[in-house]
Amino acid sequence: MEEILENFKEYLEHVRRHSDNTVKAYLKDVRKLLQYLNKDVKNISRKDIEEFLKALSKGELIGVSPKETTISRYISSLSTFFNYLDLSGVVSSNPMERIRHPRIRRKIPDFLTEDEVKNLIESFDEENELKQKTAISLLYYGGLRISELCSMRVSDISFLPPFLRVEMGKGRKDRLVPLPERVVPLLKKYIDSFEPKIYVFENGKKHVHPSTVFRWVKEGVKRANIKKDVHPHTLRHSYATHLIRRGVNIKVVQELLGHTNLSTTSIYLHVADQEKFDAVKNL
Repeated sequence: MEEILENFKEYLEHVRRHSDNTVKAYLKDVRKLLQYLNKDVKNISRKDIEEFLKALSKGELIGVSPKETTISRYISSLSTFFNYLDLSGVVSSNPMERIRHPRIRRKIPDFLTEDEVKNLIESFDEENELKQKTAISLLYYGGLRISELCSMRVSDISFLPPFLRVEMGKGRKDRLVPLPERVVPLLKKYIDSFEPKIYVFENGKKHVHPSTVFRWVKEGVKRANIKKDVHPHTLRHSYATHLIRRGVNIKVVQELLGHTNLSTTSIYLHVADQEKFDAVKNL
């Protein structure tokens, strides 16, 4: 079985060209299925898959009842796995053929107001907390995912013109994110002061860990007295929301965020919708 999983891993990396995080998630999901069923992959039926998903949905496998998005990811992982086995001739039929994804209810993402973002960033002292202030500024002004911020290299920064190059994973074109002039002096000061060698935000020879950035954000939220459940991704949501509110074309926002599908970006249109409702209240 380990040989099959190793070959599947190479298929994900070199044929499907998935990112490292996706490969790890797919392998973890497949191992969970195999551990639960404890049978040869050739003997796994659609009924087995349905029983596994039922147990997963009830919270019997991971201790809690997962969200629809988690179940959908498991289905994607298992579908890819059995498609690979089918193509490789390991199985004669695919038990995932008629397994459907759950209907996912889209939650409007939480976001900060522009004043709250300003207060959050300014809660860090530029002289004594330059690294924290710069990291949180880039999360917002670059619309970055926390993984993108942590893995960003010094070579990914351009000052003339000011932009960030963001790696988008294997097989996908990197995206260029322009930086507003207001954040450039802060970033220059940070680079000159800390002189990072490889990664923009380093911890020894490695890049800073996401949990560290998460802790910085939580500390800033506390200092700024923001009464919302804020995490690093909230700054990315805020970035997109503020762009839409300023009338930026949704296709441009899609490219800045690096979304593959426009439908993912369209959830930020709730801002314009809310403004319409607020407008008619004054009639």
